[in-house]
Amino acid sequence: MPRWLAALPVLSLVPGLTLAAPAFERPGLGLNPDLLGKYRIAVEQGLPDGTLDKRSSPEIATLDFNTLLRLRVVRRMELQVGVNSYRYQESSDGQDSTDQSGMGDSSLGAKFALYRGDTFRAALLGGMLLDTASDAFSDEEDGSFMAISGGWWLDDRHQLQLSVRYDDSGSEKWITVVPSWHARLNDKWAVFLDAGLSHNEDDGNDNNRAGGGLTWMLTPKIQFDLYGRGGLDNDSVDNEAGLGFAVAF
Repeated sequence: MPRWLAALPVLSLVPGLTLAAPAFERPGLGLNPDLLGKYRIAVEQGLPDGTLDKRSSPEIATLDFNTLLRLRVVRRMELQVGVNSYRYQESSDGQDSTDQSGMGDSSLGAKFALYRGDTFRAALLGGMLLDTASDAFSDEEDGSFMAISGGWWLDDRHQLQLSVRYDDSGSEKWITVVPSWHARLNDKWAVFLDAGLSHNEDDGNDNNRAGGGLTWMLTPKIQFDLYGRGGLDNDSVDNEAGLGFAVAF
């Protein structure tokens, strides 16, 4: 028997060597510790992503059509451009409601592979937050962000991730920690659980939520996703959910 045939069963047990979906950022809260790899471009789109905030009156429901464009520059670096192309927000006190819509903020960043091994991978993302929002949503402030993440492969289908992100929008500063668990059920389906623990450095308000979702690979390069999360305490956003798709080229 040829040696390469005899080695196939062994290679299939090594994390990262099995057939895997592109390392999309959607739909988890944390930064994916992997880069695009062999793919050069990815487009990720929310259809939409929504939140329901009932912490005070009026209640606020928000829908965001977020777009993320990723471009691999070299093997260990990629550029990311994020645009909230359309935002719709409705405020209701139970009797009356008002709504507003328009464009949201944008972002420009660079992502780097810090370490890429068989069982552990790490990445760093940093960039600018750009106030491109319509008057209804603009705070007339630009800002910056930075995130770092690590991923541990438990076997060829299960992974643990930990991500930390710092956002300075100009008017607010947030630190968000995201632990998550990911499982690939087969070549088409995968599930995940995550929690977002966010702390506002300016006023001390926290936004803690947890949930999960699933992804379905229509083809090896096209992913559809669905997710939902709920607030962990009375001071957090009550619900967030969304669906979307991602395509790699």
